[in-house]
Amino acid sequence: MILSKRSNGNYYIFYFQPNGKKTCISTKSKIKSEALKFLSKFEVELKDRLKNKTIPILLKDFAFAFLKHSESIHSENTTKVFKVTFNFLIEYFGNTLLTDITAQRLDGYFQKRIKDSSIYPARKDLINISSAFTWAVKQKYLPENPCKGFKRFKIPEKQPLFFSEMDFEILLRIIDEPDIIDLVTFAINTGLREMELLTLQWNQINFKDKTLILDNRNYQTKSKRIRSIPLNIKSLQILMQRERNKTCELIFTINGKPINRNYLVKQFKKYVLGAKLNPALSFHSLRHSFASYLIQRGVSIYTVSKLLGHSNVSVTEIYSHLRTEDLMSSVSKLDN
Repeated sequence: MILSKRSNGNYYIFYFQPNGKKTCISTKSKIKSEALKFLSKFEVELKDRLKNKTIPILLKDFAFAFLKHSESIHSENTTKVFKVTFNFLIEYFGNTLLTDITAQRLDGYFQKRIKDSSIYPARKDLINISSAFTWAVKQKYLPENPCKGFKRFKIPEKQPLFFSEMDFEILLRIIDEPDIIDLVTFAINTGLREMELLTLQWNQINFKDKTLILDNRNYQTKSKRIRSIPLNIKSLQILMQRERNKTCELIFTINGKPINRNYLVKQFKKYVLGAKLNPALSFHSLRHSFASYLIQRGVSIYTVSKLLGHSNVSVTEIYSHLRTEDLMSSVSKLDN
């Protein structure tokens, strides 16, 4: 194992892989004392790899294998997000051996992501890389997950963006497509996610019990849990009207054809801009609006969490600022 300084000023470690191929790894340092510390840690890690007999695989090959695996268990959008993370990883590390991606080197990667972009993509990358590397350990590509010592980056809390009831009425007047009017009205009355709506089928509706069920058959929900959603009068009216004219198993279509997600995103943005509303409002804001309206009407955080299908009630607490009556009545007791 040789430590050598290159023309860019950084020190590199040159060593032989188990298959006899010579390779190198950057210490990411121009200071020899720091490079020697890196070398010392790297020697220990290399011995551990040999002891654990991991299967050598290059980063690009691993990315291809994991994305194939992701396609079989995740939604199309989730797989796309993983792909973005891998693109940044490959850009930073090059097509290195997966075992060369150590915790120390990952720390440098995350710091660069925060510096070049922000803490938000860095946090998403940490979640994605940790998930992918957990699978890598199971496949014997890694002896252990180098992300296990990292804590999720704390991000500043943001208030969820939602439509005021007046804004929503203005939006409905702008939408010129009856099928989309039905879709957005149903969305704001049920709190369903975009793909839960676009894949919703008639066999998921129970008119007798006034409920719909998300059972992961047509679309895998984010929590992967089965949940039942009660339907209010407005939602039932939309369903009964659409049932009279149904042409396929999908409930929400445009002219009898499935709704393309990208088309919906673009059209919805056009309607928001046409209504002269906050351009940051999106289709997902309808889900935030559903939760916000319920909280403002006194529904408990716990109940709203169940309706939204959140895995933990702490996720729903972003809406708690909308209900100030309980806090006000509490401090008012000091006046007595």
